[in-house]
Amino acid sequence: MAQITVDPKACVACGGCVDVCLSAHVFEMTEDGASAVRQDACWACGQCVAICPTDAIDHSLFPLEDTPIVETGQLPSKEALTAAFRFRRSVRTFLPKPVPRETVRELVSIGRWAPTATNNQALEWIAFDDRARIAELSRATVDGMLRFAGLAGNPFIRPFLRIAIGRDSAERLRKARPAIEKMDARLGDGADPIFHHAPAVLIGHSQKGNIFGRDDAIYATYNMMLFAERFGLASCQIGFFQAVVERSTRLQQAIGLPDRRAPQVAIALGYPRHTFRRLPQRREPGLTWNPR
Repeated sequence: MAQITVDPKACVACGGCVDVCLSAHVFEMTEDGASAVRQDACWACGQCVAICPTDAIDHSLFPLEDTPIVETGQLPSKEALTAAFRFRRSVRTFLPKPVPRETVRELVSIGRWAPTATNNQALEWIAFDDRARIAELSRATVDGMLRFAGLAGNPFIRPFLRIAIGRDSAERLRKARPAIEKMDARLGDGADPIFHHAPAVLIGHSQKGNIFGRDDAIYATYNMMLFAERFGLASCQIGFFQAVVERSTRLQQAIGLPDRRAPQVAIALGYPRHTFRRLPQRREPGLTWNPR
């Protein structure tokens, strides 16, 4: 449990800590200023420490030396941030060049600054940089897709599959059988239709049963993908693998998934084989105000 105290001599009773702690309600305002009356309810988000104008809050999980003052010049401009968003694209053609493990560690560390539901910070990662292991995972993914497509095409099993994954999903899976067979053929010819011969693969996982686990993983993943560009790296989220691994105990065992954990996202990572000279265009999304 966090240990939280408020220095009454430093507190100016601004009420900021009470206001930002609107879910846990750790703080209350007293005659002497703010007081941490429900420390056991703390979510460990650190917003109370970050907002206090006089550093009156002593929080065991957020010592002041580990929570530096925000400098205005540190923040990217709107133009710089927009450029970073536009520059990043999904890449599936990589050089046969290893990604340093130190770089992977730094990317994973960057991912921790993304928000997590109830501040659970439960996302962990499994990394592969052994090309033989990555090839095995690609093979296992295609095999799983073939198996599921076969079940969708079985007239005896199809009704149960519709109940399990929904009628539309089962029908899409059944119709995808020819495309999956082509992927299988390409794999046999030495191509990699899953991870695209990426030199590194990252798989994010969180607690099983965490209904916000996928959201947490995607937040972190996109931060990591944006930052990867600073290392000259390209990336791609691998949906085919994710669709199979979350339904396959066999594949979960193959990646060494710990007990009571659920796979949430997979990323292919490597140095791009090509340089892109132009930024991509995207359609302007629709926006509706106050619909009835």
